[in-house]
Amino acid sequence: MALPDQVLASSLLPPNAQSSEMALEAAMRADIDISQIGNLWNPDSCPADLLPFLAWGLAIARWDPQWTESERRAAIWDAIPFHRRKGTRAIVREVLDRFNPLLEIVEWFEANPRQPVHTFEVRMPANLIPPSFLSAETAAAIIRDVASVKPARSHFTFVQYLEAQAMGYLSGAAMTATSIRFDLAAAHDPDPRWFNYLQTEDGEPILREDSIFMEVS
Repeated sequence: MALPDQVLASSLLPPNAQSSEMALEAAMRADIDISQIGNLWNPDSCPADLLPFLAWGLAIARWDPQWTESERRAAIWDAIPFHRRKGTRAIVREVLDRFNPLLEIVEWFEANPRQPVHTFEVRMPANLIPPSFLSAETAAAIIRDVASVKPARSHFTFVQYLEAQAMGYLSGAAMTATSIRFDLAAAHDPDPRWFNYLQTEDGEPILREDSIFMEVS
């Protein structure tokens, strides 16, 4: 089968390629404007319907189909700087700020008493953030997003707590319900709450696409 001279001239196959290989290459490149390939890797010029594929190629940790086109392009532009920040306290802080700037990070050496090495807590001060903030969906989103950017060796605990100075405003009966702890070092945690959920080898709970924890069948 004879192939167009321009296809042969730009072929990436070696000179001894078989005709079937050359035909397959020609079919794969049909209707593709090679001069535009570079634009596909540019967040500004990539066609909108191909942005999810570009995000996948850059290993973006979180991609929301509900984002606007401008938000998608901005997330792709931030992909490389994001990976440079990933695994640091700064990126965990950045993630928490998207939910509420009053959420706190307390690393193991900052806690009193000190906690196990390579652990940290995400704390929600109940006297500053209203209980209505912490819906099941919000808690799952915080856990998911922090788990995607934290240092790989670290485990974290999500804690809702009440400052001591605020205790006087609550009755004794109410105080017993003001501290909620979600421990995400589940593989090493005797708390049976997590035994019903699938976990990664690092002990993090596994979420489905709809942000619901996957249960052990």
